[in-house]
Amino acid sequence: MNESYEMGLRLWADWTEMWSGRTELARQLVAARFRLHLPLPNSVDPATITDPASVERWVTAHRARFGRLRFHYDRGPFVDSVAGIVAGPWWADSVLDGKARLVCGMDTIAFSEGKISEYWTLAKEAETAASWMSASKSRP
Repeated sequence: MNESYEMGLRLWADWTEMWSGRTELARQLVAARFRLHLPLPNSVDPATITDPASVERWVTAHRARFGRLRFHYDRGPFVDSVAGIVAGPWWADSVLDGKARLVCGMDTIAFSEGKISEYWTLAKEAETAASWMSASKSRP
């Protein structure tokens, strides 16, 4: 493994921890100039999320909607160390409005010089787990 590959793996793991509740990690992980890419329609204006502090506020506000929100990944991530891209599937167990929900998604993170500079995500609620998720994990 090369240094860039290992950096991608570390950033993915730390990004997952940030989304799972350690929102202060945004200050260490996110580049001074950051671009957010969200699917449309979305209630968040990506143009307002441009730096570590705004990423931390965005993640904190998103998490505040949930009674529980914990992210996991079983496969990947997949790192392109030449392009500085790390991507992979994830799942989250959550509680929203008192109801347990399973959410699945796919994220792509661009990184340079040890910082995350861009982020793309797709997510949806799911009734069942995808086949790539390990059968040993407990889910709502």
